[in-house]
Amino acid sequence: MTEAGTSQHVDALRAKLNDEKAVLELAALCLEVWLDKPVQHLLPNDGLVSVARQALEGWLDSPTAVPALAHSVELLVNELNANRKPLKDVVARDVRAALKDLVGRPVSPDRKLVLTIIDRDATRELVRQLLLDFVLEFGKRASAPVAGMAKGPGTFARMAGDAVKSRAGTLGSLVGAVGSEVERQMEKRAVEFVDSALSGVFGQLADAISDPRQATEAAELRLAMFDGVMELTLPQLAREVANADVPGGAEVLRGGLKRWLASAASDDELKRLAELALKDVGPKKLRDVLDEVGQLGVVRSRGAELLAERIREVVGSDAFAVWAGA
Repeated sequence: MTEAGTSQHVDALRAKLNDEKAVLELAALCLEVWLDKPVQHLLPNDGLVSVARQALEGWLDSPTAVPALAHSVELLVNELNANRKPLKDVVARDVRAALKDLVGRPVSPDRKLVLTIIDRDATRELVRQLLLDFVLEFGKRASAPVAGMAKGPGTFARMAGDAVKSRAGTLGSLVGAVGSEVERQMEKRAVEFVDSALSGVFGQLADAISDPRQATEAAELRLAMFDGVMELTLPQLAREVANADVPGGAEVLRGGLKRWLASAASDDELKRLAELALKDVGPKKLRDVLDEVGQLGVVRSRGAELLAERIREVVGSDAFAVWAGA
């Protein structure tokens, strides 16, 4: 083809691709071809593993990924701080009602599962210390009236108190020793009591969460917490987002993912994840998968429009003219 013929061919192609109707038809044609393909054809296992690995490695190797994340967090914090409203006034009423209905649904998880999650060494030590502090404080307060009996208004009590105060030396030391021993015995008994009660405490917690007979009470507890969350103001949420140190957490995550990707097991694990993701939908046509979740109409209409817009951008570029004339 001559240079003039090539130029005319490129111009004709660009003219057709710049025609709004023609581009939309081309975009719809592309979509229909893809919709008739099985998902595993569009996303084969090996391809999915390769894309996942490359995407992860690209994020892990990027020197700007964490600063970009930090910038996004900063924008979010600033946006939240700019609005003093509570969360309940920001979330749409219908969405809030739907979330509340969801939270309020009776759920009774397996008791063994609950115990496996909550009965850990760290939580057991925390609960133990809280119970011990409470029991000891209660014991001290309970014994206080006994110590104060000698200070009552009765004449005999006042005389007894004065007699004790006037005597020093052996008697005073004896009183102090008796008091210290009583306190030590109380602490010892309190420790024994708390240690023996711990299993019962965790058992009752598990029952409160997992017992179907208490599902209504558990739902009421979740609803109360949900209402508390809705009362939080956006600046309060902003403080928590800032305190969470998302960029720092991302760095920790990046370190772990780098070690995992460098391990020999990562390829097999990625393949297993890909197989699991495609196990049910892989053999199905993309059209059928989208239709099952009510998204086929959206993809066919909006997808064609968006694809047509991208095609027009490419066709209108100088790079396309260079490529078409090559």
